[in-house]
Amino acid sequence: MEISHTQAEGHTRVVATGRLDGTWSDHLAKALDELVRAGHDQLVLDMSGIVFVSSLGLRCLLTAYKRLKAVGGSFIVEQPTEAVREVLEMAGMAGMLLAAAPAAKAAAPTAPAVETFTRASVRGELHRQGTQGMRARTYGAPALLADAAFTAANNTTLDVKPDLVALGLGAFGDHYEECRERYGEFLAVAGAAAYQPGDGSRTCDTLVTEGSYVPQVQSLYGLACTGSFTQLARFEPGEGLEQVSMGALAELVLELSGADLACLVIAGESAGLAGASLRRSPTETTGSPLGFPEVRQWLSFTTEKAHLRASAVVCGVVAKSGTVPAALSPFLRPLGAGSSVEGHLHAAAFRFRALPRGNLTVTTALRPWFEHETVQDVLHLLADDREADATLESAFTRGALWIAPLTLETKP
Repeated sequence: MEISHTQAEGHTRVVATGRLDGTWSDHLAKALDELVRAGHDQLVLDMSGIVFVSSLGLRCLLTAYKRLKAVGGSFIVEQPTEAVREVLEMAGMAGMLLAAAPAAKAAAPTAPAVETFTRASVRGELHRQGTQGMRARTYGAPALLADAAFTAANNTTLDVKPDLVALGLGAFGDHYEECRERYGEFLAVAGAAAYQPGDGSRTCDTLVTEGSYVPQVQSLYGLACTGSFTQLARFEPGEGLEQVSMGALAELVLELSGADLACLVIAGESAGLAGASLRRSPTETTGSPLGFPEVRQWLSFTTEKAHLRASAVVCGVVAKSGTVPAALSPFLRPLGAGSSVEGHLHAAAFRFRALPRGNLTVTTALRPWFEHETVQDVLHLLADDREADATLESAFTRGALWIAPLTLETKP
């Protein structure tokens, strides 16, 4: 099978020739997947050169249609041969797929102008979402991790409400004793939470608000932010680059927010995640999780970038080095050697999901991920700069970045 594509007015035209059967349907599926990953969400498939379609070929077309419809895009078949048209009609798919090619979208006259930004390593478009921003509070003592000295007195219960962005060490359950052997990395956003149990199972779990049900996370320490985002940046690599580093995105957050302290949430295609997660729950035990060689039994590190080309959700707090408030200092660390930004960031990995275009709310974009997908991993993101000539750092191909300036709540 031969496949090519060209950019037309308002859509991408894909031309395929040959047989769309068990041998070649996966070939076409991969080509369509690459286009979706690259941001093409209005696809027209020219089937004038397709001489045969099997059941697997029909499945390929139906999958593409459903996938693009789910993100507000479109997938349309154009100019099928008579044999192909007959198969589509008998399969009940003709009315769904055979339609006029999409016209170019006209900008809504009342839509606000979209700002663009260009930096050496990242570029994109900026959408305004509000003016309120967020308030952050810290709880617990991260220093207790060094001796695995957490007890019931260190536990805090968090309600996973839609306006909460939180991360730290936690577990799902009703109280400390129920969670004692399972504390691990967690994050919460958009009324949902995901965590990696520290019980050796390596099986992630999720909780999602539903109606009047508000799930809870039992947490030993962490950061909790509430409020609303003020900006959404749709980003991609700068000219000539293939990815955007986590450090570059953190710097962009502080620049665009105009603040020394900010909350961020990223949803995008991973170019590889680097970080660590607990293998064991750090509660009332002996030994030092951070000592050597015990650290090998306590922590799991990525020795190379993980979850390449998966989708990832990142939640965290970043601050300009030298301006970090004393209450935040135990929670933040530099984002790599020589970085001017400190942060605390957790990531949840999913199978790839495309994002709709435009000005999305974090809830609209991310709730379907937590409701319909399985979380593959939850990591505390770290930049590994032990090698003098290289830093292992998380990066992204493209995505959405929600930003809010932060005000730190002080304890009375």
